Amino acid sequence: MQRPTKTSIPALTVARYTIKGYVKERVLLVVLVFAFLLMVSSYVLAPLAVGAQQKIIVDIGLASISVFGVLLVVLIAAGSYSREREKGILPNILSKPISRVDFIVGKFIGTWVTVVLVMLCMTLVYFCMMLLSRTAFNGVIFVSVLLSVLEVAVVMAVMTFFSTFTSPLLSALFTLCVVVGGHLSGDLLEFAEHVGGTGFTAASSIGYYVLPNLALFNVRSEAVHGLPLMDHYVYSVSVYGLFYTLFALFLSALIFKRRDVAA
Repeated sequence: MQRPTKTSIPALTVARYTIKGYVKERVLLVVLVFAFLLMVSSYVLAPLAVGAQQKIIVDIGLASISVFGVLLVVLIAAGSYSREREKGILPNILSKPISRVDFIVGKFIGTWVTVVLVMLCMTLVYFCMMLLSRTAFNGVIFVSVLLSVLEVAVVMAVMTFFSTFTSPLLSALFTLCVVVGGHLSGDLLEFAEHVGGTGFTAASSIGYYVLPNLALFNVRSEAVHGLPLMDHYVYSVSVYGLFYTLFALFLSALIFKRRDVAA
């Protein structure tokens, strides 16, 4: 990596080279192809469900964009830090004027932008499918895509946090567990309150408040049925996602400052 000039922003320099590195990764093309095939399959299989063709296309298309976005984060980001450390690149990158905070922020921005670009490509394919199938558009569909992009930012921040102190395998595993828990935390808390049990309720409450509430970013049901969202819903969820992302990156920077990055 080249040293940034005096007028450049170190974090953006890291982000730019991160994007260039990911473009060379074949996994980007593989995920894009799989997402394309999955969304096309929804168009092919839709006629089998009489009277629900358009709903199936909307639901599977939006789910594909969200799921493959999250999986792409796990696939390309899990081993990013360890690879650069094992190859002896990381100590050179962290020489002045690039600090460890610059590196954390730059890697996050670069990875997130890369994933968002892939998600935008999937969205274009999805919209073309909707036009071909004459599926009606509604505003919530666009909101769902936007919230999926924000969800990926939260997941990427969580992945960054784990990557600063664990192995690639563990960081990927922990992140997937957080994703699953983040989508089910509300249901688990409600279940614990009805079933009872002090320990189970306490554990569910801790999980609910500590894990990111990723269910907030899922409005596919409203998009499928054309239902309106609550007032200021998008604003509230966006603020929540932003603060959770920044807090996770803050913790990541604190840990990474104290890590030994020597090859």
